[in-house]
Amino acid sequence: MEQKITLNSKSPTFSDMFTQYISDIALEVEAIKLRNLKNDSESIDEHLARINIALLGIMEAKLSLAEKVLQSQSDKPST
Repeated sequence: MEQKITLNSKSPTFSDMFTQYISDIALEVEAIKLRNLKNDSESIDEHLARINIALLGIMEAKLSLAEKVLQSQSDKPST
């Protein structure tokens, strides 16, 4: 899942993206639990890779949000 964060637009908000990534992680954890019962280590590795992708997405979204906020603050005229 890759999305861009924009301020003041109809794009997904950071909160929406965060919720989606957390949901993805929760689903992957449940799948790992099931695979663990079957001793399916190959599938477990695939689920762990997807969890890693979701965590990286959260970090990228947070960085993007911070950059947008910083840019919007620097664009404001000083009084």
